[in-house]
Amino acid sequence: MTQKYGSRTRRQLLASSSSVLVGTILAGCSSSKNTGEEGGTTTQNKAVDPSKLSLKKTGHMLPSGQSSPSGGYSEVDVRTDGTYAVVGTKWGIHGTYLVDLSDPASPKQAHYMGNSNDAPNLDVKFDHRNGLYYRAIERTWEGNFEIVDYGYSNGTAKSPQVVGSVSEGKSHNVTPHPTKPVLYTVNYGLKTNGFDVYDVSNPSSPRKLGQHGPQGACHDITVDPERELLCSAFQSGKFIGCIMYDVSEPRSPKEIGRFDYEQQKPYDNAQVGEEAFGRAHHGHFDPRRDLLVLGDERPTGVPGGKHVFDIGWKDGSPSDPIPVGFTVSPNAKRMSEDYADRFDWTGHHFAIVPQGKQTFIVAADWHDGVVVYNITDPTNPHPIDQYSTDDRMKSLTLNDEVSRLGEPPMAWRAAYNPAHDVVVVTDTFTGLYTFELTQSQ
Repeated sequence: MTQKYGSRTRRQLLASSSSVLVGTILAGCSSSKNTGEEGGTTTQNKAVDPSKLSLKKTGHMLPSGQSSPSGGYSEVDVRTDGTYAVVGTKWGIHGTYLVDLSDPASPKQAHYMGNSNDAPNLDVKFDHRNGLYYRAIERTWEGNFEIVDYGYSNGTAKSPQVVGSVSEGKSHNVTPHPTKPVLYTVNYGLKTNGFDVYDVSNPSSPRKLGQHGPQGACHDITVDPERELLCSAFQSGKFIGCIMYDVSEPRSPKEIGRFDYEQQKPYDNAQVGEEAFGRAHHGHFDPRRDLLVLGDERPTGVPGGKHVFDIGWKDGSPSDPIPVGFTVSPNAKRMSEDYADRFDWTGHHFAIVPQGKQTFIVAADWHDGVVVYNITDPTNPHPIDQYSTDDRMKSLTLNDEVSRLGEPPMAWRAAYNPAHDVVVVTDTFTGLYTFELTQSQ
C-alpha cells in the first residue's frame, strides 16, 4: 500500500529535503479559568468557538483495593469502545484497577488486581482485542510486563487472570500496536537499547522479536497505524530527542528520521516560556493533520513544554521533523531542587482532541491539573482552560511516598475517547475523573 501524507506519498516525503526552521516560536499563554461545573453543550462534530470552550467535570472516583492510606495512581487508558478504563499505580502502592465507564458520569470500579511482589504497575494499556490489557512492572523486582485477561478467554472483569508475562529487563512504558498483535516496550535504562518488539498473538506466550534504537533511556512509544509511523522519545543516553520509524511491517520497525535535541537550545539556557529542548517524554500524532506533538519532562529548573512538529503539514516530513510551535503550562515557573517541587510545572501525559474544525490538546500537567490547549494554529499553541484536580483533598490520608510530592492537584495523564466524547484523567493524589468539553451558550 502507498501511504498518503496530505498530497504526497511517503516515498516522496522521505526523498524530499526540507528547509530548517530558524528562530524561536513563543506560545500565547492566555490566562485559564477553572470552569469545571459550568453548563453548556458538548462539542464533538459541532462548530467550536475556542473562546467559549471549557472543561466540565462529569464524574470522579477514588480507586480502592489496598488498605488506607491512599494515593499513588498513575497511568490511565480507555478502551476503544469507551466501556472501560484501566488505572496503574506508583509511589507506595501496586496493582491495577479496571473501571466501568458505561456511564462516564458515574465511573465504577470493576476490579482491583494486586501482584505478589508488591511491584508498581506504572503503565497500563488495552490491547485492540477486547478482554486484554498490559501492565508494566517497575523494577523493584525482576520484571517487564504482564498480560491480564479480563474477558478475552477465561478471565472476567470481576475475576481477572494474568495469562502472560515477561520477566527480563525493565519496561517503564508499554505500547500495543492499535490494530495488530504486537507490543512495543521501552527499555528505560542507560545501558539498554531503545525499545523491544514482542509478538503477542498468543497472549499466554509473548515472544520477543527484536530490539531497536540507540543506547539510552527511551521513555515513550506512539504509533499511528494510518500513516504507518512510530515515534520513540528518548530522555537521556547516547541520543536525546525523537526517532521516527516506518512500521508498515509492525514487527520490523525501520528508522526513517530523527530530531536531535542536543543540536537545539537547552532549557538551562532558556527563560520560562521560551522554546527549548530536553528530556523528550511523550508524543502523539495529530489524527487529521501531518503533525506530531511531543512533550518534554523536566524535574527541576525551567519546566518542559510541548512542541508541535511539522511532519508533512508544510515543509517537514517523517524523515525531517521540523518544530513549528511551542507552549508551556499556564502557571509555569522555575522549579527548585526540593523533592516536593520536582516536576511541578512541567508538561506530562496528554491527548489530542479534534472538535469540529478545531484541534485541542487535553493534558494532565501535574500541579496545573487538567489543561486544554488550542493547537488549531500549530504555530501558536496556547492554553485556554484548566481544572484543578484537587477534589476530596481534605478527606484523603496519603501514604508516605505520595505525601513527599506536595499537595494536590498532581494530574498524571489525560486520555480522550471519541466513542463517548469523554476525557478521562488520573491524579496521583485524588483518583480518576471524567470530563466533557463543553461550549458555553
